[in-house]
Amino acid sequence: MKHHAVVLGFALFLAGCAYNAQPMAVGAYNVYSSYGDKLPGKYLLYVDGGALVRSVKPSDFNCAAHTYPLDLRSGFAGSVRKTFETLVEQLELVNAPVDRAELAGRGARGMIIVRGEELNARLRVVPGFWVAGMETDVELVASITVDGRHGRLLGSTVAGDGNAQGDAGGFCEGGAAALVQAAEGALKESVGRLGEALTNSERVRSGT
Repeated sequence: MKHHAVVLGFALFLAGCAYNAQPMAVGAYNVYSSYGDKLPGKYLLYVDGGALVRSVKPSDFNCAAHTYPLDLRSGFAGSVRKTFETLVEQLELVNAPVDRAELAGRGARGMIIVRGEELNARLRVVPGFWVAGMETDVELVASITVDGRHGRLLGSTVAGDGNAQGDAGGFCEGGAAALVQAAEGALKESVGRLGEALTNSERVRSGT
């Protein structure tokens, strides 16, 4: 019986493991702004990160039996919120986009919609003398639109990149930590660029 258990355990190891990589929310607090104040008034914010999920496999044979599910949905939403709270005087999160005809009734100047459009990631194992290393790259594409009470005020798409290195670990588990670090870099860069597009838009500030 003990022999069977050992064989089963070895077979499961050969089948590979899934090492989840789920980055935390990271706000971008150094957003460049041509203005010295926040966007005045109240804005509604809807964030959709549903597309920001990807299963990553190493690009070469090393650690190829393992997968690294990368999930940025929660981290993306939190990163956008943390960043935009520093740029907008009053921000209200909503569960669905609100039609522009309803903005006045809710006391809002505009409806901000941020979507995660695309997520790409690469993981490569770098053989070492004592221990292997992991190199990771993550690219995130996101879009922002702002509708005012009388029409579209802003539409823009940005991209953010992040990369990281780390030890592979005894069973290739280090790839998850390296992916998280790279993803958090991509998150911070992308939400920072979204914030710059928002805060520097003269049309958004004027509402026309």
